[in-house]
Amino acid sequence: MSMTFNAAVDRYLRAKSLARGTRDEYHSTVRKWELWGGGVPIEAVQRKHVREFLDWVYERAVADHGTNPGRTVNKAREHVRAVLSWAWEQE
Repeated sequence: MSMTFNAAVDRYLRAKSLARGTRDEYHSTVRKWELWGGGVPIEAVQRKHVREFLDWVYERAVADHGTNPGRTVNKAREHVRAVLSWAWEQE
C-alpha cells in the first residue's frame, strides 16, 4: 500500500507527543514538499529525491530573502528524516 509524505506525517504526529509549534513546523515541511511536487510515495523516496527537495527549499528560502536559509533546510531535513525513518520502521 503506497503512502504519501503528507499521510506519513499525519500518522507520525499522531504517534508522537510533540508540542504544537513542532507540529506546525512539520506541517510547514509538508506544504513545502507538496509545492516542490513530491508526489513520490514514501516507499519510493530515494536520496536523490530528498537532496532535490532540500536544494529546492534552500533556493526558495534565498529567493524569499529568508534570514537563515541554512536553518530552514536543516529543519526540513530533520523533519523528512524523522518521518521517513519512522515510516520505514512501521512498514
